[in-house]
Amino acid sequence: MKAMKSLKESVKGFLKMTGHYADSAAYLAEHGYNDEYMKMLAAECESAGSQKEKSEGQALTAQALLFRGKLRDALAAFEQTDIDKLPKLVAHVFANNYILCLFLLDKPQRIREVYEEQNKHILSEKSLVMRRTIGIREYISKRYENAVTVFIKLLSEPDPRCTLMADICLVRSMLKLDMKERAGEIAELGFGRYMGMGDISAEVNRLRLMISAVPRKGSSGGKKKKRK
Repeated sequence: MKAMKSLKESVKGFLKMTGHYADSAAYLAEHGYNDEYMKMLAAECESAGSQKEKSEGQALTAQALLFRGKLRDALAAFEQTDIDKLPKLVAHVFANNYILCLFLLDKPQRIREVYEEQNKHILSEKSLVMRRTIGIREYISKRYENAVTVFIKLLSEPDPRCTLMADICLVRSMLKLDMKERAGEIAELGFGRYMGMGDISAEVNRLRLMISAVPRKGSSGGKKKKRK
């Protein structure tokens, strides 16, 4: 229940919209990204009239797929959306979530490209999602200490929207610095909410294995002795 509440809180900023998608937005705020929401959203997308409404529907669909853990489907939807047809705030959140999707899929080169292409949208607001993107940029630039600092500060914010996968980003960064014990503490606190979320569940399970992995004897580069 806490995980679902946090998820609903995390999207409130994106849900401040009226008009064609108001009904599904209201449902999402109450119930989260469940199957019924996806059906409602699909129906609204189907009945969209203007190009602006169609672009908003595509953006909503991309982010819904992201938060349901269907990362590859989400990426396809992100790439098909005309971001310049979105309202300013919607475009800002969309662009930063696009970066998150690419990060979770481990596509650093594409992150660099999108950061440059969509810079005006990504940095248009001093928001928590923008700060998360700054941390991701530090990570792909191999400035892992800086990335850890950004994500720790992000997670210390009282606004629940700061937990938009920032703990996953933080654990990844800590593991680059071999901070396994601290990474384990972060995973223990937050990773339980990602159960049943497809590709995201697979990623947190991979990170858990990395945290618990014990270096094998003789793995420092020496040859293993043959058994007699």
